[in-house]
Amino acid sequence: MRQFADMPHVPAGPLRVVLFVHAFFPEHIYGTESYTLALARQLRALGHYPVVVTAVSPGEPSQAEEVERYAIGDIPVLRIDRNATPPRNAREEYDMPALAPLLERLLREIRPDVVHVCHLGNFSVVLPQVTEALGIPTFATLTDFFNLCLNSLLQLPDGGLCAGPDARRLNCMTCGILMRRSERVKPFWTVLAHPALHHLAALAGTHLAPLLPPPLGTDALAVIRRPQVFRAAMGRYRAAIAPTRYLKDTFEANGITLPLVHSAFGIDIDRCPKPPATGRPVRFGFIGQLLMHKGPHLLLQALRLLPADAFTLDIWGSEQLYPDYARDLRSVAAPMPVTFHEPFEEHRMAEVLSRIDILVLPSTWFENGPLTLLKALATHTPVVVSDVPGMTEFIQEGIDGFAFPRGDVEALAGVLRRFVEAPDLARRMSASTAYPRTERDMAQEVLALYSRFGDSPPPAVGAA
Repeated sequence: MRQFADMPHVPAGPLRVVLFVHAFFPEHIYGTESYTLALARQLRALGHYPVVVTAVSPGEPSQAEEVERYAIGDIPVLRIDRNATPPRNAREEYDMPALAPLLERLLREIRPDVVHVCHLGNFSVVLPQVTEALGIPTFATLTDFFNLCLNSLLQLPDGGLCAGPDARRLNCMTCGILMRRSERVKPFWTVLAHPALHHLAALAGTHLAPLLPPPLGTDALAVIRRPQVFRAAMGRYRAAIAPTRYLKDTFEANGITLPLVHSAFGIDIDRCPKPPATGRPVRFGFIGQLLMHKGPHLLLQALRLLPADAFTLDIWGSEQLYPDYARDLRSVAAPMPVTFHEPFEEHRMAEVLSRIDILVLPSTWFENGPLTLLKALATHTPVVVSDVPGMTEFIQEGIDGFAFPRGDVEALAGVLRRFVEAPDLARRMSASTAYPRTERDMAQEVLALYSRFGDSPPPAVGAA
């Protein structure tokens, strides 16, 4: 990792693009971070000058300076330390006016022609306010439901799926109470989050927020006002990219009126034909975060319904995020031929996928075109996915994958049994599995978006 200070001075060029993302490499390596890095690299290859601005989240290890500079390859990165400006209340978790001077100073230093928000977390709705005040054309990629949903998942506390904030924000208030219970282990929140009480507590919060003493009243008002604050923030973008049709439809159904353009993620990976399957046992795989909403527990429960000598399962994911959940997974997996692996470096993805016959993604939330799914398809690896939008729009049932009802362990077992009972099924499906879209395709569509909605770039911010 090269130091940003060692990078040569970037001359004036076609476009200076600042990509804002809530977290970034090398510490954070998930989908949004990978998308941001891929877009930056492609913009660089196309002759533009991208800079990534990211952050250390409050509670993570602090930096020596409020702003640190480094580089990932030839991509300059500026990383701010949010430990210096942690949120003091629920409103500041998404609207932090104290960030405005720092954001303005960084933008005046970089002098971008375009700002592209890949994730607004850690910058709050203040960021588009600052870019609008500075006259910088600003765009966004909506990689999840953060701009709509308190928990970013559009998933209800009981596990059901949500269409977005209701008119009274009752669903948001219920989620807020349960989130506070997990964040603040205190008897008060434990009582409010009890299944017999949380609905009543949420109802009281939505009706009595102005009358409740702080911080209860101010936190309740912050939850109630969050959707309209984000709607106003998104109105400051020139346009936004939706990587799935479902995400586009959901934002539009929730009153977002800015231009939303559907543009799927692109993938650069070795697309050589998959090595021939060896027959039994069938090799299943799971790659991703070991989190409840990713569903690895459902996969293990389903496999317990199959003959243990008919399959193997490899799981790649960090056991450090939620150690208790990871221990539970190992306990369920103990009687079966299951191997747990640490996360791997991105360049090994094709090699890892070559070691399995079928990738299983049993997520219980909507997902949004997960890169792991697209990389599996690109490497001719058939997939089994939950029947949730954001994944099913990328597969053709029975041709390159199968879908099963979300959360239904027996249905998932039934799909997996098809591969066990027909060992050549994975090989036959592999021949018809593909995803041809590349990172260059994706980047060129982003540039077309800038051209279509950005007019001509303004003078560089802060220029004499």
